[in-house]
Amino acid sequence: MKIGIIGGGASGIFAAINFPLEYDVTILERNDRIGKKLLATGNGRCNLTNLNLDKKNYKGSENFVDFAINNFSNKDLIKFFENIGMKTLSLEKGRVYPITLSSASVLNIFLDELKKKNVKVINNFFVNKIEKINNKFKVYSKESSFEFDKIIFACGGTSMPVSGSDGSAFSLLKNLGHKITKLSPGLTQLKLKSDFLKHLSGTKVIGECKLIKDGKVVDKKYGDLLFTDYGISGPPIFDLSYYVSLSNEKFFIELPLINEVDKNFSDFYFSCIYMNPDFSIERFLTGLVNKKFIHYLLKTLDIDKNNPLCNLTHRDYENLLNLILHSTFEVTGVNSFKNSQVTLGGVDTSEIDNKTFESKLVKGLYIIGEALDVAGDCGGYNLQWAFSSAYISSKAIEKLYDLK
Repeated sequence: MKIGIIGGGASGIFAAINFPLEYDVTILERNDRIGKKLLATGNGRCNLTNLNLDKKNYKGSENFVDFAINNFSNKDLIKFFENIGMKTLSLEKGRVYPITLSSASVLNIFLDELKKKNVKVINNFFVNKIEKINNKFKVYSKESSFEFDKIIFACGGTSMPVSGSDGSAFSLLKNLGHKITKLSPGLTQLKLKSDFLKHLSGTKVIGECKLIKDGKVVDKKYGDLLFTDYGISGPPIFDLSYYVSLSNEKFFIELPLINEVDKNFSDFYFSCIYMNPDFSIERFLTGLVNKKFIHYLLKTLDIDKNNPLCNLTHRDYENLLNLILHSTFEVTGVNSFKNSQVTLGGVDTSEIDNKTFESKLVKGLYIIGEALDVAGDCGGYNLQWAFSSAYISSKAIEKLYDLK
């Protein structure tokens, strides 16, 4: 049986190496090498999965992903890597990485596994047409074509187009009758409205960020936050961008300007004021927040930086404390696909069997990974999805083959 895998990213490679040696497997890749996007994952450290894996980490797709992530779970994935000679380690918030903290080492091991399985890799093959004729699939580029018994479609979505996943492959699936849901950037930065962004750019803070709509908290995430010249970035922002990307409504974010604030901070704040009445407001804030935040705080409240604490009113103290703990910015949008980590949207999952990943419309066509309308939270959940869906699709084809 000839298996054609369109796309040499994480899911395509993983699908290929999970076929037995006797299978005739070919990866067709548009780039000059496979695994290009994999190298960039986890800031080059390759966040493979997460110890806290749950279907709730896939908003709107919980029921669809449940079978795959349970039948090839995070534990199964870690064991898989151990079996091919790669040890993993878990770091912050359950994130699991190769012990080398290098995406390149993961790709190199994958390349070795492909070689051991005699998987053929055809680079610089840009698929422009797929036909199904007499239960066979014909896959064309401008220069040549291949014929396969089964196809696994693993072309990714539209995020990080520089890696080759620019969304153009969705037209192939449309031509085969599949519906593509609305495509939006996922796990990306937020754009904010503020006159202080250029000044705040590069400033970091660790804390809880809340996304607010109509005065109510939509969701909240904790972690590293980074101001940029257009808005704000960081893992909590990536997760919150999901809601903004899928809606045209007005959102705000609320965050503290002091690192890892605790419930005793207010007591310390007022105690420090009363113990040091001669401190200028700038000197007082220097011990609490980043210097760039001082400019933002005092300009917003129209307080002179040289003003001594004893000259301020209790209301001034309260307003300043509130701004330190609950600074609010209007969200104006999300960054583009160029900066996003995943794609929101893709092949409508109602058209896919979630226990095999075979198309319900075109028998013998399997669609996996980011090409599907499935997106996970930041923290290794999307690579786990790529690996789980790839593994399940390969084993489904293997069982069909073994029955014949």
